[in-house]
Formats: sequence, C-alpha cells, structure tokens
Amino acid sequence: MSTWGQRVRTFVTVEPVIFFYMTSTFIVTPAYQQLVIAKVCYELFQDSYICSSPEHLKDEEELIEGRSSYILLIYTCVTSLLSILPAMLLGSWSDRSSRKAVMLLPCLMSLVSGGVLIAMSLLKDISVYWSLAAAGVTGLSGGYVSVFLSSFSYLADVTAGMGSNRTLRMAAAESMIFVGGTVGFLLVGFLIQEFGLTSAFVAYCSCHVLSVLYILLWLRDPERSVPPPPSGEDGDGDRLPCEAGDTDTEPSSNLLCLSDVKRSFQAMFRRRPGQQRQKLHLLIVCTFINNLVAVVAVVSAPAGITQAVIRSLSSTIVEPDEQGAMFSFSASVETTCIMFAAVMFNGLFPLTLPTFPGMPFIVMAGFTLIIFILMQWISEMPATQPRLVIQD
Repeated sequence: MSTWGQRVRTFVTVEPVIFFYMTSTFIVTPAYQQLVIAKVCYELFQDSYICSSPEHLKDEEELIEGRSSYILLIYTCVTSLLSILPAMLLGSWSDRSSRKAVMLLPCLMSLVSGGVLIAMSLLKDISVYWSLAAAGVTGLSGGYVSVFLSSFSYLADVTAGMGSNRTLRMAAAESMIFVGGTVGFLLVGFLIQEFGLTSAFVAYCSCHVLSVLYILLWLRDPERSVPPPPSGEDGDGDRLPCEAGDTDTEPSSNLLCLSDVKRSFQAMFRRRPGQQRQKLHLLIVCTFINNLVAVVAVVSAPAGITQAVIRSLSSTIVEPDEQGAMFSFSASVETTCIMFAAVMFNGLFPLTLPTFPGMPFIVMAGFTLIIFILMQWISEMPATQPRLVIQD
C-alpha cells in the first residue's frame, strides 16, 4: 500500500464501522415497528386491504396499537437484555484476542436477523412473533454494545500514549453515532415510501455487508503495548470455569467463560493508585446519567461531546489489557440505562401531563446539571498520568 494509503489507514479506523451499524439500526427501527403493526393487523383481520387502509381501522385502532406496543416492548427487552452477558464476555475476551472478531460478530448475526425480517415482510402467513427471534439473534451477538466496546477499545489501543489526540479520535467516532442515525432516519422514510418495507430491510442488510467487508479488508488488529496476562492472574477469589490455570491453551478457546465476566468487574473495582478507582466509578455514573438525558434529541445534542470525554478519560485509567473489559462494563451500563429511562419517562409523562406537562424535561435538565457537577469534580482530581513536558 502507498504511503498515502498507510496514512489514511492510520486515521480512518473504526469510524465507518460505527457509522454503518448506526445507520442500519436507525433504518431497521421504524421499519420493524411498521412490520409488527402490519402483521398484528393481518393476524387479527386476515385482510391485507383493510390493513393497508387506515380509514377502515378507526374502531379497531386501539386494539392493534395495544397488541403491537406489547410485542415491540418485548422486542426491545429481548434485544437489550440478551446483549449484556455476551458483551461482558466478548469485551474481556477481546483484550487477549481480536478486536476485529468482536466487531464482526454483531454484523454477521444482524445479517441473519435481517434475513428473518425480509422473510416476514415477503410472506404474509409468518407469525409476528418471529420478530422476537430476530431480536434474540441480534441480542446474542451483543448488538450495538459489542460494536461500541470493540470500537472504542480499538481506538484506545491505537491512540495509546497520544494524550489529547485520543479524546479527539473518540469524539470523531462518537459523532458517527449521530451521523449514522441521521442518515438512517432520512433513508428509511424514502425507502418505505417509494419501495416498501422489504427495501428497508435489504438496506439494513447491505449496511452490515459493507461493514463486514470494511472490517475484513481495511482494519488491522492493533498492536498491544503490553501483553495481556493469563486469566486469573490477580489471584483473588475462587477460580471460575476456564480458570483452571491452563495458560497454554489458545485465548480463542476461552471465548465463552465466566472468567471473562469476572475480569470485566475486576477492571472496574480493583484497587488503583491514588483516586483513580473513584474517578472511574464517577465516570461510569456520568455515563449512566448521560444516557438518561440522551432519550430526547434536542436535550441530548451536546451529550456526545461529554460522552467522548468520558470514554477517553476512562480508557486512560485502566491498563492496556483492560480496555475491552472496561468498555464492555460501560456499554452494558448504557444498555441498562436506556431500558431504565424508557420505563421511568414513559411512566412519568402520563402522571404529570394533567398538572405539569413539561416535568420530564425539567428532570432531564436536572440530570444534565448533575453531570456538570460530577465532571467538574473529576477534573479537579489528580491527573491519571503525568503530563509530558517537551523542553527545547
């Protein structure tokens, strides 16, 4: 590869992976919601003409929406809950094996999920509950949690020792979440209106095909500055499965082991010099609150800036062989927070609607103030590592 190509390869790494994944996510979200509503209507009335004409469904609209919302809630819970444990396993495993493999898995499993959704859109007699199978396939790969943890761990590896450049690179990657979301939402409306639901699911799969090709042909596994220690090196607590002291086995043979979950928690709670453990815990709290605010587009617009700084600071606290473990814990907290926020604000809004309709937004503003206070507190703590001073 030419010198120019090598330079581009150095600066353009995981950003397209995040862009393609988030574009596909924001394409499939409105599409599967419409698919579920259409399937519920067809199962209730067995008449595609009635279901395609909203004016014929005024009396049954509440019944269709009620059953559809129930299935969509289960879909979200299945996708989110199933993604947490695989992400905890894969994040720790990637510290001693391959970041690329963890990036590939959600894309490949999403292709399977997309195939199920395409079949559902083409075949009228397929039950609406097959959508939950599609959600389960995506969740078992870790979903966007695995993409985030592997991508930001990769950036932490390639920016080791670069100081402020790491924060800039994290911010660029974080921006791909918003750019991908915007492109996905704009694209899905056009596709559904002009070509139908099936085209949206084909576009969803196409994004993952592009992501797989990019990972395989462009990305290289980063060099690790510190070789990862064998599992169970800390010596605290009882050994879990795959911690039998067999250090001669290949890391990939320990893909699904409880020891990897243990390493994720150890990375978060083990003792560190000075106030570094306290700082890491405060950053995780900021991550949780930041994602509470992120459920509203206007309020969350500056949230990406804060989250990029949080990720950068967190990655400087942990060791090079703990990046995946730390990011897997952080991404799992984000997933839990999204479910918590949905339940909290969906419950708060109808309760305060008669008396104070804007109450949820006041609560979010309060959370934003808490983040500001915590980040200011963190900034007053001693630096994670000594500043490099270059003298003439």
